[in-house]
Amino acid sequence: MRGKLKSNGTYSKRTKSITHRVWHHSLTKKNLGGSDAASFADYHVNTLGWPGCGYTFVIEPKNLINTPNGKRARIVYANDINQRTYHFGNSNQFSLGICVAGDYRYDKMDDGTLASIADLHAALVKDGIGK
Repeated sequence: MRGKLKSNGTYSKRTKSITHRVWHHSLTKKNLGGSDAASFADYHVNTLGWPGCGYTFVIEPKNLINTPNGKRARIVYANDINQRTYHFGNSNQFSLGICVAGDYRYDKMDDGTLASIADLHAALVKDGIGK
């Protein structure tokens, strides 16, 4: 991703260890223009007044990348993992927010997105981050 995600400040450092991974979907159609990390950050900062994007990671199904292991949806590292972000009410101190762009009440999850979810999940498990 070019440049930095919009921010109007800095989230505070976590005061607790990450014990949970919280997987969100954005409720935006996955292929529309505003269904990406930069748009989510813009909304969170300029509409909600948050310090930055509410998630640590955003998976973007509309941005597929060819890799040696097949197509993958781009994973955007939106915030430092040690920052407490606003994504899940009173659980933000100990939970990691991950958003998969799309409205999976209606959108179909494609193979590249499923592979990116599996890759990110495996890396977090390997590093002992959440459960």
